[in-house]
Amino acid sequence: MSDEGRAPAGAELVSLERRGAVAILRYTNPPHGYIAVKGAARLASALAALLADEEVRGIVLTGGQTGVFIRHADVRQISRSAEALHQGQVDPDSFTRGAFPALCRMLEEAEKPVIAALDGVCMGGGFEIAMCCAMRVASPAARAIGLPEVRLNIFPGAGGTQRLRRLLGPQRARVFILQGEIADAGKALALGLVDELAPVALERAVALAEDLARRPAGTIAAILNLTRDNMPARLDEELRCFATLLRDEEAVRARLRRFVDAHERLDEID
Repeated sequence: MSDEGRAPAGAELVSLERRGAVAILRYTNPPHGYIAVKGAARLASALAALLADEEVRGIVLTGGQTGVFIRHADVRQISRSAEALHQGQVDPDSFTRGAFPALCRMLEEAEKPVIAALDGVCMGGGFEIAMCCAMRVASPAARAIGLPEVRLNIFPGAGGTQRLRRLLGPQRARVFILQGEIADAGKALALGLVDELAPVALERAVALAEDLARRPAGTIAAILNLTRDNMPARLDEELRCFATLLRDEEAVRARLRRFVDAHERLDEID
């Protein structure tokens, strides 16, 4: 993880709170709230333990920093990966075996409801994670929700192109990604990016999880399984395409370097 995106020494990237049968997972990585391989691996490890715990019947995923769910992926790490791919140090297929897709698969395949509580910014890789959850609740603090990767000459390569099609339909998803669109919470609800608005997304998400926790576990698991899309092959294709783009396009690598060197903000560039 980059120095810019790293939590202070001694800080935990992932913390856990229990409220009866509901577990709250908080991701915290100050100052910016970026996520990289280490953060995805920590989230996946914590999530696996909760999914295996029979006393946990519902899970809420949220951010631990004011105004941030997960801002987006650590672009410095993406830039380093692009250079390593270009130099032949890693293979595009390795992207399908990384911590980030593993976390997304675990969220999407969970037989317990995982609800994303968006009480802050949620872009790029952060929104790709949120889309893997069974439900998404946003508050007005979620002022920026979307997939603006095209502003960096790349595309959402960790499930974004596929999972957004499921939410918006193929054409609307295509236009949204091509334009690098960012929505506030109200527009996100109108578009179908989130399922509910609430003054405090965390509290509403916990209430929803508590309600589902009172239902038979087998019933909830069946609903989650039977309403799930089966798209693993296309997700792997997306990851390989993303890695190949990083490897082959100098304009992409140059734009990533400029973003990192200038300390730009993804939600403030065109």
